[in-house]
Amino acid sequence: MRYLRLLAIFFRTELAYELEYRTNLALELLQMVVIITTSVGAVLVLFNYTTVLNGWDLGAMLVLLGCFYLVQGFGELVLQPSFEKFMEHVRLGTLDFVLLKPASAQFLVTLRHFQVVQLAQMGLGAVVVIAGLPRVSTLGPAEAAGFAVALVCGFTLIYALLLALSTFAFWFVRIDNLMAIYWSFLDAGRFPVDIYPGWLRVTLSTAVPVGVAVTVPALAISGRLDVAGLGLLVVGTVAAFFLASWFWRLGLRSYTGASA
Repeated sequence: MRYLRLLAIFFRTELAYELEYRTNLALELLQMVVIITTSVGAVLVLFNYTTVLNGWDLGAMLVLLGCFYLVQGFGELVLQPSFEKFMEHVRLGTLDFVLLKPASAQFLVTLRHFQVVQLAQMGLGAVVVIAGLPRVSTLGPAEAAGFAVALVCGFTLIYALLLALSTFAFWFVRIDNLMAIYWSFLDAGRFPVDIYPGWLRVTLSTAVPVGVAVTVPALAISGRLDVAGLGLLVVGTVAAFFLASWFWRLGLRSYTGASA
């Protein structure tokens, strides 16, 4: 409960900051609406010429596109600003101020900063998912539960990946290009992972699990993910989280503060 209260305080602080610049906030919201509307329009145009794309019909593709914006919105809501600030602390040697606080350093580093406007991207992503649901014929309680579990696993996988990548800052200090590679791979997640060539499919499912984070929830809600596959996803997600946390603690031992 203490950490939930801290999250609420962090969120209110960032919200107050963003509301100081309301014109900028409105323009960002407009930009999101245009981008997401254009993406949905591109999918509709594509399906004017075909009914199925490698086993994905229009409803499933809309659900997948909505999942993409949910995952991307989550990353840009809290992970991107928090990890960028963390890397700046390491570069300047000011991470000491975080480490001295009476709370988990990993929590404070990874969930401290918010871009509150990105909640709109997640909301629009949810709208796209809902728009695709009437075209999914197999939707039921089991599929809805599987979708929820798979989506949480997707969020956690993205968290674990970004935590592991940003931990390299303890040794290399400037890893901006490495993070840029991740954001480039994220764009590939707006399409089903199984339409890509083998090498890219493997990359998007393992080293950069964007394909898993986006595609698997869409598979779950369309009834194409069995219980064994969902269980494997949960086990893999838990393993990835603990491995990334271990790597973070290992990197923390190499940190040299401003007072060293």
